[in-house]
Amino acid sequence: MIIAFVVIGLIGGAAAYYLDAYQLADTLNDVQAANDDFQKYSSKQPYLPTEQSVKVLQHNNELTQQQLDPLVKKYFLAEGNKLPKIGNVDTVEWKHQLDDTVTKLNAAAKVRGIKVPKDYYYGFSRYLSQAPSEEDTEVLSKQLLAIEQMVNILLGAPVNAITHIRRTAEENGLPNDMESKTGDYISGHSAEVAGGIYTAYPFEIDFDTTTDPFRKVVEDLMQSPYIFVIRSVSVQNEKASSPQISELDTIASSISNASVTESSPGTVASAQPVAGPQYLFGGEILHVQLRVDLIDWKGLSSDSGNR
Repeated sequence: MIIAFVVIGLIGGAAAYYLDAYQLADTLNDVQAANDDFQKYSSKQPYLPTEQSVKVLQHNNELTQQQLDPLVKKYFLAEGNKLPKIGNVDTVEWKHQLDDTVTKLNAAAKVRGIKVPKDYYYGFSRYLSQAPSEEDTEVLSKQLLAIEQMVNILLGAPVNAITHIRRTAEENGLPNDMESKTGDYISGHSAEVAGGIYTAYPFEIDFDTTTDPFRKVVEDLMQSPYIFVIRSVSVQNEKASSPQISELDTIASSISNASVTESSPGTVASAQPVAGPQYLFGGEILHVQLRVDLIDWKGLSSDSGNR
């Protein structure tokens, strides 16, 4: 009896030992799993910066601003850019400014032999017989300045003709059918980016030119003290198709000396042509439409106190 009790006691103690060991292993596994979950999800929590890291971040921001400011002043607020100084003016004064600008541009086009529509008002024909409200004069002055700059670039290229200039209707209270009545407007409005850093004023310019002046127009837009961004370019060649081989003899005969009756190579070669060089490619008139934005830059300069 005593032996049996001892054996049963020993067996019972061993069973308790193994039972506790298994529970401990399970518990350790649970702890490890909980630790893994903590590591996994704690890494997804928002980072809360320390006071020291905030100071480092501010210092880096100041260094970045110091590097950006010269670039902003050079490219976005270049010397000669009058946009930051433009504000509302008296309506009569603005009307005089418009008339003077239009007269000057039309006179310059005439001197250079560049065709423009008769009595053209460069997107402002609405104000031939009226003045704008004073609250509209600031945005209209910016649009007028942009058009004057772009037209001067076209005149300086020089292009062959300026056929149309359109702007967005930024005036308050314009009728919905103004675009169809005057043809001065394109659909849409100026766009201000979030934070008011800059405003983009869209324009469309239609003109006729050859290849080299067209290249100069694009280069001069990029070199202007104003920020002009070309959004799209549409080009249509006046010649819908290239010359055919069968037409070359006709082209050659039209420019040779009509008095030459002999067909010997020496006689034909020494004859003086009655016309200048005839280009097979590259001398055609291009009908161009540029969609251009004027960027009115306002922010990200330490001088303005913006960050």
